Amino acid sequence: MLRRQNGAVSSRSGDAAGVPEAREGGTAHLEARDVLIQYSKPGSTEVVTAVDGCDLTLERGDFICIVGPSGCGKTTFLNAVAGFVATTGGRLELDGRAIPGPGPDRAMVFQQANLLPWRTVTANVTYGLELSGRATKAEARRRAEDLVELVGLAEAAHSYPAQLSGGMQARVNLARALAVEPELLLLDEPFASIDAQTRETMQVELLRVCAARDVTALFVTHDISEAAFLADRVCVFGPRPGRIVKEIQIPWERPRSHEIRRTPEFAAVCDEISDALYGAIAAAHDNDLEGVH
Repeated sequence: MLRRQNGAVSSRSGDAAGVPEAREGGTAHLEARDVLIQYSKPGSTEVVTAVDGCDLTLERGDFICIVGPSGCGKTTFLNAVAGFVATTGGRLELDGRAIPGPGPDRAMVFQQANLLPWRTVTANVTYGLELSGRATKAEARRRAEDLVELVGLAEAAHSYPAQLSGGMQARVNLARALAVEPELLLLDEPFASIDAQTRETMQVELLRVCAARDVTALFVTHDISEAAFLADRVCVFGPRPGRIVKEIQIPWERPRSHEIRRTPEFAAVCDEISDALYGAIAAAHDNDLEGVH
């Protein structure tokens, strides 16, 4: 099914020059313009350029996936949005304001759940609220119970992490991030460590939960099929120093069912993402060879 925007069918696919701007007369929810991220290697004076010239715009309610080769800077960029890494140049703003560091308006879901083993499912979900002091004990518990039910773990609410499967732990990890009611949910390969079948189930569940909570999401993955299934737009990073070399509009409404994966149209979208990714890798390799000669 094609996703419609302002009454018109959208199926745009473009290169980095076609990065969408903020809607006319408004401020983008997240805006990156010509972002540069550099850091010094530990114990060395060598400066590493991880991201250079990155442009990206997210509106509220968007679900954007970033794919790219290993070491291309996509997680570094995500960490900059989270406020864990400082930018060296360019502009990175949330609702028109520079990002000075971590804040309650953003929550990160990491690859490993890292649940506290001595806490139950519900108590793990309340943990961030307890640290922030943004809710009373009763409110934190009520919010956690609602989220535990939302992610399908009501029957396991009093279980401990050691009693949970990998997929169940991933659900707790997601519920814990949503408990602080972030404006922007950041996800760094959250399903990479679980089996393929559970991973596909979790992708469907993630879309359902995001729709229920009207979540804006920025999701990093190596998995082309995962990006095509989840995203409104897929942003392809080239090799380091990372920047978006192509944005590909995904032409289906959310939420989506498993059946879409078996369609020729889905295969074509995956091929387009793959062509952009491996084309960028090949171009970078050719440039390196030219530099050698």
